[in-house]
Amino acid sequence: MDAGNVRELAAELVRDDLVVVPVRHHSPACALLVRRLIRQRRPSAVLVEGPRAFTPIIPLLTHQDAQMPLAVYTYAARGADRWAAYYPFCDYSPELVALRDAAAAGIPSRFIDLDLAEQAPQDRGEEGASLLDERHFRHSESLRLLAKRLGCADDEDLWELLFESDAPTASTTEQIARMAAYCLTARADRSEEDLAADGTTSREAEMVWQIRAALADRRPSDGPVLAVVGGFHAVAFPALLADPPPRPSIGTKDVTGDSALIRYTFERLERLNGYSAGMTSPAWHQRLWTNLNDPPPGQDPRVAATLTALLDISTELRERHRLPLPLPSVAAAFEHAVRLAALREHPAPLRSDLLDAVQSCFVKGDIDVEGVLVRAASTYTLTGDAMGRLPPGAGRTPLVEDTLQRLRRQRLRVDEPGRQSTSLDLYRNAAHRETSRLLHGMALLRVPFAHRTAGPDFVHGSGLARLHEKWDYSWTPVVEGSLVEASIYGTTMQTAVTTRFAEILAERRTAGVGASEAVALLAQACVLGLHGQVGETLELVGSSIAADAAFPAVGVAVTQLALLWEAREPLEARKLAELPALVRTAYQRAIYLGRQLTGDARPTAEALVRLRDLVVAETGGELDGALYWDLVDRISDGHAEPFVQGAATGIAYSAGRSGTDEVVTRVAGHLAGGVSPVAGVAFVSGLLMTAREAAWQEHGLLVELDRRLSGWDQATFVRHLPDLRLAFADLTPAETDRVAKLVAALKGLSDLGSMTIPSVSAEEVQRHLHVSEQARGLLERDGLAGWLTGGGAA
Repeated sequence: MDAGNVRELAAELVRDDLVVVPVRHHSPACALLVRRLIRQRRPSAVLVEGPRAFTPIIPLLTHQDAQMPLAVYTYAARGADRWAAYYPFCDYSPELVALRDAAAAGIPSRFIDLDLAEQAPQDRGEEGASLLDERHFRHSESLRLLAKRLGCADDEDLWELLFESDAPTASTTEQIARMAAYCLTARADRSEEDLAADGTTSREAEMVWQIRAALADRRPSDGPVLAVVGGFHAVAFPALLADPPPRPSIGTKDVTGDSALIRYTFERLERLNGYSAGMTSPAWHQRLWTNLNDPPPGQDPRVAATLTALLDISTELRERHRLPLPLPSVAAAFEHAVRLAALREHPAPLRSDLLDAVQSCFVKGDIDVEGVLVRAASTYTLTGDAMGRLPPGAGRTPLVEDTLQRLRRQRLRVDEPGRQSTSLDLYRNAAHRETSRLLHGMALLRVPFAHRTAGPDFVHGSGLARLHEKWDYSWTPVVEGSLVEASIYGTTMQTAVTTRFAEILAERRTAGVGASEAVALLAQACVLGLHGQVGETLELVGSSIAADAAFPAVGVAVTQLALLWEAREPLEARKLAELPALVRTAYQRAIYLGRQLTGDARPTAEALVRLRDLVVAETGGELDGALYWDLVDRISDGHAEPFVQGAATGIAYSAGRSGTDEVVTRVAGHLAGGVSPVAGVAFVSGLLMTAREAAWQEHGLLVELDRRLSGWDQATFVRHLPDLRLAFADLTPAETDRVAKLVAALKGLSDLGSMTIPSVSAEEVQRHLHVSEQARGLLERDGLAGWLTGGGAA
């Protein structure tokens, strides 16, 4: 890159009528550069990279009571497609400094970039992506090689060396020239096709159009127009201003969306946490910015920030990690950082110098133990836990405000940084049930505030033995942004949840749902506390049960409905007066369908088991149990597939409705020569699925199994061995050992030896058996079958 060309470009960026300030987002050095240029050049207008629609928010951003970090959350939607993004601000963001200083001087300011809906067709990016993406710098091969040449750890270290380290003393001309060289280097690694594909070309065309419009409005006696834009774009502006491209015309018909100012956090701003335009260690850069604007007497701002950071890290180690550090260690680390910077020819200590000094002086023990604590304390201290505060009149959306009030009323710690946890007693505490409904409602709206880590799942019927729900939760900018977007459903959480659930219900009604899915919707309504709005859901449940012709689905639906009635306390299902009658109707429908079984065998058997559990439980006391047992007897007598017959036989046996002789007779019949081995194994599998205790309680069953299986030839046994293994798979290890001892006694042995060989897989066993069978065939062909029994050649 020619130095003369760089100087020429830098001069073109600073003209009498126009000053284009190339910046890196969230850079204290660039923020200081902007402040100096505004004071030196006294512009007539300040333009800032960012969606034009953000301009009305400027008075809120520059309000004296606005406490950073804050962000503008914006979203857009077209039909089912939706996309969202954040535009974060902190005290040392060059864009915010430009807006604040312009407001203080009475200079008009505005944003000049494409709105999100206009950017989206080029690059919608990830959900909640940043509008200040700086991936071009991170992905530049040229900058990576430069960092390596200068001995820098990464692109972040390179930036700090080239720009942040001497920010207090570098002239504005020198800073702009360096920025031009840096950004030209990164831009040279991107083709025109790349820039068009990611939307850069259209965005730059829009910003240039806006700059030219501002220049047209400027009077000759006015100060220059000052534009604060990302350096990657700025270096292209002189050429684009000389030969202006047409203003982009991007259709946004049928696109809806909105923007809102929300609280942000340093944790979210931290680049290591995934923020694409962030710089590492926002609290470190906040210290630098504070010192740049109010230098400590007689101290270099970076040296002072280094000392403050070391003291804070030592405090964090002492108070949170119980790792006390004597003051001499802190003094040694400070001297180490300063001397290390001098040795590396850094103008002042960089963050990398600080971290190297911390590791060298603070880690006294095992690097894998104490070192982990020191690194954690350093990361926490340099990242910070600051959370912004909105100014009066920020117009926080009613849904956000309502949700915060509800969460605080439920004593959830939404104003504390980091992840929190809570345990809710659903059965005995009405307030806890209210909290649970609130958290489930936020999940329904796809607001990522809380994650349920344990507890009963009444919708899917799992974990029902648990009495408490456990949740992890955290209020983050993503939560606030998601609530802004969810405001389309209502201004309060209750209204939004009701509206969204009604929308889901309408979608399911149109698409058509099975009985089980319909009941799951009813359970979800109860979990959400929508008892007053379940009329349509109950109608859908009734019609779905009547229309569903699958016995497994209706059988599951019956037990789901019974579960709702049983869970009257946590779900307050006593408010659903229609529920008992609905349970009886669904039960009768299931019995009817059970008399004409079709479909998969295992789900059918599982539904039979669930109905059995219902009939014998207190909840099923009002059901006609005789109908169920008649169905079981009918299936046992052969009106179903073998697996289901076996399951029904096991159910009857476990209930004491059939004796040992009957079970043994049925097993013998299914393993007899006239029945295929596949059907026989399926029957045994079904039997042991529902009555595995028969395997060790009924000696006659083992005798009959042994007798029938012994009659199979080797090939048949090997072929069906995997299914036989699965038939006994429901037994616990202790039960398997119990059966093994009985089989050993049956064979006159003390035991069967080890039942498992961990180093050999089932596939390997099958392969070895196959090879053995091939060897047997070869020996028999050659007249050597006697060798198989040790008798020698015939």
